[in-house]
Amino acid sequence: MEKEKNKDFYNFCKIIAALRAPDGCPWDREQTHKSLSKHLIEEAYEAKEAIDEENPEKIADELGDVLLQIVMHSQIGKEEGTFTIDDVIEAVSRKMIERHPHVFGDAVAKDSAKVLENWEEIKKAQRKQKYVYEELEHITPSLPALYRCNKVIGKAKKAGFIKDVADSAKLTQEQIGEKLFEICTLSHQNNINPEEALSSYIKNFIKKIKNIEEST
Repeated sequence: MEKEKNKDFYNFCKIIAALRAPDGCPWDREQTHKSLSKHLIEEAYEAKEAIDEENPEKIADELGDVLLQIVMHSQIGKEEGTFTIDDVIEAVSRKMIERHPHVFGDAVAKDSAKVLENWEEIKKAQRKQKYVYEELEHITPSLPALYRCNKVIGKAKKAGFIKDVADSAKLTQEQIGEKLFEICTLSHQNNINPEEALSSYIKNFIKKIKNIEEST
């Protein structure tokens, strides 16, 4: 019976609440949204590693750790009177319904490409974004610079602000990795953090697009 109880989501929420209670765990009670943020990132990466390894048991375990972070943040929100786990669930449920009109409405999407196109258009409308730079600014700055750069390039290229590199031969993943390694080596030689350098360039790139769009 106890094993069955432990499968219940809201029982899990009660466990986290007990850890945060005055007579709970000293470490858990000390945590804040900010102190936990790095753990959320670490757990997400560990879940990705389990997925890459195609290990179902490990995936379930690591996703549990990600869920722990979500419920912990929600419990802190409840204690602060800002939001609860019900608010989190309601928000993401509403988002899924609004952004899948081909399932929950009358829209039509014959393939995944159209689904993604609709998703982006709905996001832009909800955020009242008129310009490309507004979309680019909304790509989370705290993402790893290379990951963010790839997303920025994708959106900027689609809008016509970036063109393919002229006369470039098709490179393999290994060759791209080698070139990136060479750039990191140059950064090291010049005492420059490559992550910070790319983040700074992305910021300036978005500013250039903003200036172009607002001047036309």
